[in-house]
Amino acid sequence: MILELARMSVVIKSQHETSVMTGNYELGYSCGLLCKLAGIPVPDWDSPRQLQERVLNALEQYMPADEREKNVLHMLKYYHPDDTNDEQVKQLLEWGLTEEYVWQTIVK
Repeated sequence: MILELARMSVVIKSQHETSVMTGNYELGYSCGLLCKLAGIPVPDWDSPRQLQERVLNALEQYMPADEREKNVLHMLKYYHPDDTNDEQVKQLLEWGLTEEYVWQTIVK
């Protein structure tokens, strides 16, 4: 998997209210990005399902700053993770958490 594709997919999908998350790579990036935007640490996790649940719990009181954040949060809430939990999920989580170019499709 090319990591940039999962990141770009989340950025593009964030523009549309009806978008859906389609994989654990998008889940990883989205969780990292939402934690960054909310200013919270990523909770400890062992599986994508656990990551999703714990991030959603940590964001329970969070009010998205704009429609993009709201759309990513909505996608995360309704995504059904599979068992894929490889190094790329972790790399995308870290990328989201340290993202410098939020909402930009092309990064340098």
